[in-house]
Amino acid sequence: MSRRLRGRGAGALPTLGLLLLLLLLGSPATPGITCPTPTSVEHADIRVKNYSINSRERYVCNSGFKRKAGTSSLTQCVFNETAKVAHWTTPNLKCISAYQYNPRAVTAVSIPVTVLFVACLLFLLVRCRLRSRQAHQTPGVEMESMESVPMTTGADARGEDTEIHLHGLGGSGDAEATRGRSEGPALLQPEGT
Repeated sequence: MSRRLRGRGAGALPTLGLLLLLLLLGSPATPGITCPTPTSVEHADIRVKNYSINSRERYVCNSGFKRKAGTSSLTQCVFNETAKVAHWTTPNLKCISAYQYNPRAVTAVSIPVTVLFVACLLFLLVRCRLRSRQAHQTPGVEMESMESVPMTTGADARGEDTEIHLHGLGGSGDAEATRGRSEGPALLQPEGT
């Protein structure tokens, strides 16, 4: 008796395998049924190669965007037995900007730029200050040359050259030059004192 059951059970294995194969390939009730165009995902595109049941496709984020961690770009064409409609599974893909604002990165860049700007500003201020000091100072060479020239000739109060009168070249002005020299500062005093 056990041999009979074993024999009948062994013959059932190919049939069971055939049924499993048919289930994996798709139900016989859906031949020729395909999925419509997949739903759009913000900042992503999809190129569908196969619209048949059980086919899988992937969305690709547009240039400048990347897939957010924890989301999937995969979608699959499935058949809803109750509604008798084929559709793509809803993807949970989120495409985010590849160039996210990172305050730490901005701070890391802005600190050296700020330091460089302040250093350049200080350099320019010091340079302007030194130039303004040089412009307000009288050159020392001119002062020395004027002080080193002896004042051997001079003019009396009338503007005549006293050296000419001292040597007797001025005629009657000799006496006046001598008198002007002996009187000294009295010539510079205002009249009427």
